[in-house]
Amino acid sequence: MLLRDPTASLGDVAKAAGVGRTTLHKRFPTRSALIRALANDALDLAESVLSQVDFHADDAVEDLVTRLLALGPRVEFLMRFPGMEQDVALHARILTLDQRVLDLITRLQGSRLRRDLPAWWILRTLYGGLFNSWEAIAAGQLAPLDAPRFVLSTLFEGVSDVRTVDRP
Repeated sequence: MLLRDPTASLGDVAKAAGVGRTTLHKRFPTRSALIRALANDALDLAESVLSQVDFHADDAVEDLVTRLLALGPRVEFLMRFPGMEQDVALHARILTLDQRVLDLITRLQGSRLRRDLPAWWILRTLYGGLFNSWEAIAAGQLAPLDAPRFVLSTLFEGVSDVRTVDRP
């Protein structure tokens, strides 16, 4: 519900979940408490995925992308709700996760990834590809099994046609 309508009230969320508003309020007294709980759940999932990836393997990026794409809306939630950096504990968890991926990107720069772009830019490009895939899958524009190829080809090759475009 919150992905479809980020402004949804607790009453809207309760109705969509098929529970009474009072029941939801007992567990999450405020909308902020609900969002924080959902963010922590998403971070738990992302941490679980990262713990399964061998960051020293040649195919670590491919494995990471495939695993993160499978989490879909449960992790997309993190990217949909700006301002989570205001919560110190959530922000620290996000930075810890990001650092593992940044370390992988830095290791691959100069071999599989461009060295002339900052690692943070490549990270944001990767996250943007994941987010775009989740949205395109939800809209019926992209088959889930095609999503890793789209994200990875964009990450590794960009969107230019090197046959027709001169590189600066």
